[in-house]
Parts: sequence; structure tokens; C-alpha cells
Amino acid sequence: MRHTAKPGSVWPLVLLAVFQAGCLAETDLDAPMGECGPRDLTPECCLKQNPGQWERCTGSSELAAEVAPRAPSLAKKLTAAGTAVAVAVAIKPQINSAERRGVELASDLLTKVEKAIEQCVREADREVNAYHFKGRSPSAELCMQVKLGDRTTWAAYLGLFKHEQAWPCLRKALNKLIPEDRYWLHTRFMHDAAKGRWEHLDENAVSQIVTREGWKGLTGTIEPDIILMDAEGFIMHVYDLKFPCPESNGALWEWYEDGTWKDWSQGDLYHNALKVTPRLVSPRLGVVRD
Repeated sequence: MRHTAKPGSVWPLVLLAVFQAGCLAETDLDAPMGECGPRDLTPECCLKQNPGQWERCTGSSELAAEVAPRAPSLAKKLTAAGTAVAVAVAIKPQINSAERRGVELASDLLTKVEKAIEQCVREADREVNAYHFKGRSPSAELCMQVKLGDRTTWAAYLGLFKHEQAWPCLRKALNKLIPEDRYWLHTRFMHDAAKGRWEHLDENAVSQIVTREGWKGLTGTIEPDIILMDAEGFIMHVYDLKFPCPESNGALWEWYEDGTWKDWSQGDLYHNALKVTPRLVSPRLGVVRD
């Protein structure tokens, strides 16, 4: 995933803070171009007022089709007004090893957690389709059409919005089932070549990298959508949300076409890095098992 927001640029981070905190409203479809209606999504309002300025309004200058980069959640303590929001801090994730392994979730609890994840994914899919298409699913032709700039297709655009729409639902649902410090949403890991291992990047580490190097500093990192941990912080389950466009497409792992992980599949890399079998989750198929 590539991010190209300018280092030191505060506005995209604050905007994304609101966006990732779940401050999503519906668009006023009748609002004139350049004016924001009371039902506008925050990024779309920005884009109406600043046509074509995708980087300014979302923190990313380009999106590869069906792989929508999401800014790291620097925003857990931000709102549009810059006020702090209390958010529980999850345990620092630990990766299983031959010497130490975590404790599995009880099977009945895991079943409930996975059903909750599926429900949130389906709800996000329905809500964004209702917002854009009055409840209809986009056609294959529309999915391939460019929505923003020169490269951002409807498939990529919808994937981004559906992910963002899912986060508040996931937080609420998971908080009812497991302690708030036992899971992470879209957190990052970076491979430390000198140490020969993957390490978790907390919010401060991500912020420092972006400030120092820009989003390109996160090249080569991975960002699974959901990780579940045991009481000691050992990663036990990993999930990645997929919103195929059109919906008849299967949920598939992406392949890295260049960079450090060229010719690796996203799923294989997650497995290699986090030492658990990752699962895809899609609106149509739910949690996908091999």
C-alpha cells in the first residue's frame, strides 16, 4: 500500500481522523457542485470544494483498483475540532513463536465474533451502496470506470468507503464480545531486516515515520484489517475485509507487483509475518475458510 500525503500536512490527518472515527453521514445528492449538503460524507465534501485534490482530502494521491490504502489511525485522539477522544489502548501485539504461543479463543466465542464481523461487513456494503446507488449493486462496467483523478476506479473508491463505514460497527460489536484491549483494527507491522523479524508499529511510530519520510516511509509494511489477541497479546486470528466490485467477483488476496514483497500474495505475507492463517471476509461469502 502506498501513501503519499505530505509530511507535516495537518489537514489530511485531521480529516482522516474524523473519517476513521466513523463520522460518516449520507450525501445530499441534490447539493450543487462545490457546495456541501448536510448529508455529505466528509471527504466528498472536501472534494466538492477542492475538485481533484484527492491527496488533500484523503491523504492519498492514488489508489490501486480494489486495494484502497487507508491512512493509519493517527486519529484515535482527534476530531474535526481537534478535541481528544478517549479510546482504549490495546495490548501490544506479540507474534507466536516455536517457544511461546498464545491461547485460543473459546470456539463459541470465536463463532460469535466472526458472525459480528460478517454482519458489520454486510451492513457497510449495504449502506454505501444505498448512499451511492439507492441500494443497487454497481455493475461490472461501473466498477471499472474511473471515479477520481486518472486512476481511481469506482471499485477502489467504494472499497475505501466501505472499509471506513465498517470500523465504527466493528468497534461497537467487538467491544460487546471481548475486552477492548484484545483486538486492533487496521494496525501496522514493519519488517526489521536487521533483527530479521516483524514488529508492531504503534501510533507514535507511524506518526514519526510519516512526519519524517511521508507516506512512502510505510512502503513494505502490512496493515491487516482486524487482529484478535489473547490476554498476553499473542495474535491468534487475522482478518482482512474485501468488498468485491462487482459483488459477483470472488474475495481474493491481492498480489504484490513490485517492491520488497514482489510476487508474494497478501495472504501468504500475512501468514509469514504474523504466524497465523489469515481469513478473508466479504459481504457475500462472510468469513472465507480454505
